[in-house]
Amino acid sequence: MAKKVDRIGKILGATRQFAVKTRAAGPLDLVQLREEINERLESRGGRPSDPEWDLRRVIPLKGSSWNFLREKSGELQVSPGHLAAIILERGIESFKGRRHGAKSRKPLAADE
Repeated sequence: MAKKVDRIGKILGATRQFAVKTRAAGPLDLVQLREEINERLESRGGRPSDPEWDLRRVIPLKGSSWNFLREKSGELQVSPGHLAAIILERGIESFKGRRHGAKSRKPLAADE
C-alpha cells in the first residue's frame, strides 16, 4: 500500500508526504463500524458479545453521550454498551498510535 501512496504522491507532484492524524466522519464510518460489530460479536445462546472481552466496568458518561449511543446502536442493531466498548477500544488504539509519534502511523490510505 505504501508504494501506491508514493506513486499517487509522485503523480500529483507532492513534494512531501505525511500521515493524517484524524479521519473525516461520515456514512462510510458507520458501514465500517457495522462490519466490525458483525465480525466481533458472537452469540452463544444469549446476547451477542465479543469473546475477547474479559472485564466489565461501570464508566461515567454524559446523558447526551448515552443518548447518542442509544440512537446509533438502534441503527447498528447492537446494544448501546457494546457500541460504547467498541468505540472506546478504537479510541484507545488511536491514542496509542499517536503516543508513539506520527512516524509510526500509517498513511490515511492504508488505515482500516
